[in-house]
Amino acid sequence: MKGYKVLIVEDDQKMNQGLVHIISKEGYLVESVDSGEKALEKIKGTQFDLVISDLKLPGIDGKELLKATKKFDANVLFIIITAYGTVDTAVSAMKEGAEDYILKPFDMEELRLVVKKIMEKRELFLSNIRLQSQLKKKYTFDNIIGTSEAMMTVFKTIHRIKDSKTTILISGETGTGKELVARAIHFNSEKASKPYLPVNCAALNENLLASELFGHVKGAFTGAISDKTGLFEAANNGTIFLDEVGDIGAGLQQTFLRALENGEIQPVGSFERKKVSVRIIAATNKNLEKMVEQGNFRKDLYYRLNVVIIDLPPLRERKGDIGILADHFLKQYSAQNNRSIKRISHETLRLLEDYDWPGNVRELENIIERATLFELSNEITKDSLPSALTIPLVSNNGASSKDIKSLEQLSKKHIIKVLQMTENNKTQASKLLCIDRSTLWRIMNRLKIK
Repeated sequence: MKGYKVLIVEDDQKMNQGLVHIISKEGYLVESVDSGEKALEKIKGTQFDLVISDLKLPGIDGKELLKATKKFDANVLFIIITAYGTVDTAVSAMKEGAEDYILKPFDMEELRLVVKKIMEKRELFLSNIRLQSQLKKKYTFDNIIGTSEAMMTVFKTIHRIKDSKTTILISGETGTGKELVARAIHFNSEKASKPYLPVNCAALNENLLASELFGHVKGAFTGAISDKTGLFEAANNGTIFLDEVGDIGAGLQQTFLRALENGEIQPVGSFERKKVSVRIIAATNKNLEKMVEQGNFRKDLYYRLNVVIIDLPPLRERKGDIGILADHFLKQYSAQNNRSIKRISHETLRLLEDYDWPGNVRELENIIERATLFELSNEITKDSLPSALTIPLVSNNGASSKDIKSLEQLSKKHIIKVLQMTENNKTQASKLLCIDRSTLWRIMNRLKIK
């Protein structure tokens, strides 16, 4: 918090010097004046983080200075110094926007603690501003890359609905970028400054998910030692992203539907209902329509969710985007890892385009990130790619059973070696192999790897 600028406004010379001394010792950049008029001149010419002003001043008093300062820059923090006889005025000043007030006579340690508390609030405010800026930059539409016809349709849909309040359903296979689209919608909409809260519905059982979404009251169930605010209430006026919405249990679907239809939530264990206003962006890699036919998902909830559908195509259906996606990831991770890799070789690009990409864009990103770490030249070569891309797939046409068996044994040995390296940690192994965890499980089952 060092380096913040503080302005002292005090007409008593000794008090002025004392305030400057104690605040400067905390590492802040301090300036001081002895009147409200001089303070306003300073404020208009310099950006201060905090103003500490006596309430009683010749000419413009502290309360008038507060109003003028907030009108000029609402983000400047303000502390009023006052005597016992003017406490009511000080409280009134807080209603005008002052952060706190200190009564004369006061202990300098008390002042130091009050300033510290307020500056921590300033630091939190600025951190939030920086975070919002970073998120908006990170989740711009420019980071959703593709020139295929399917992706052009996705872009048009996003631009049309980003400021709407309607429920949005994003469908697509694992790794196609569903959450990236959800974040881009939120952080480029009118709700960008409001909360964005994601939850993975598949990661929680039905009871825990109900508590996570709607909150609970103390004693609602074993372990509920205090009240808890749910995501619907915490994200009021913002966005909730429900990933894997198809995994919401049948018992919770009715409660969830009511929250969508009338904006009412009821914390677990409570008889009180609360009104909230939240935009829902849901995502799934399952066929919800088929689940409805099978009786595993409520028809009315399905129709409530799919008001607007954004269908993200798998990477194997947008081969023309592989080159520009790979180049984007190359620039990103080459800069991030302080590498000077400029391009991807033609041979490597051909291998990338020929691959089936079961893990979609996420798998491509992982492979390019890995390649920037292993590549020794100034371009990505096939030697930096995992064996899944460089060893051609063997089909039954023109291939002997001996060839197929040999290739499977090679793959099996490689996977076992990686599993041994990671002490059988499937998540780490899948990252090293540049495939997602579910793909690794399928391959292990096919090759009978225990």
